Amino acid sequence: MNKILKLFTIFLSCSLFLSCGYKVVNKMNKNDYSISEITTTGAPRISFIIKNRLLYTSSKESKNIFNLSINTNKKRIVKNKNIKNEVTDYELVIDTQVKYTLLGEIGETKFSINKSGSYKVSDQRINTINNEKRLLETLTNNIINQIIARLNKKINDN
Repeated sequence: MNKILKLFTIFLSCSLFLSCGYKVVNKMNKNDYSISEITTTGAPRISFIIKNRLLYTSSKESKNIFNLSINTNKKRIVKNKNIKNEVTDYELVIDTQVKYTLLGEIGETKFSINKSGSYKVSDQRINTINNEKRLLETLTNNIINQIIARLNKKINDN
């Protein structure tokens, strides 16, 4: 009797949760926006990557049209030095301020994203540069994903 009650409870709860109309936010209207204009300032390499990726992921046929203004700043800070006063670690900080307007709405919305990470200094300069490039790419991808998530959230809230 106890097994039948448990089985019935599981069946009932599954049928309630599966038919409630719940949609996962990340899957709902994925990238259902179009970008009419992007203005970028600040770090040119990071701004270029962000601009191209946002344009690539946008939908051309969407009714949700955004105007974006993106300002990026990159700082490289010495994190650690050894006894000989040689730099052993750097910290890379990327600050991004995004202003956007959804056409058809009044007002501008602003948000900022700050990402940071550290990388080691190698004996060879080329390895240090490669470490910095890999970290820069990772941080930039994280920033892009957050911008896309915020734009999708704005669309889903309307």
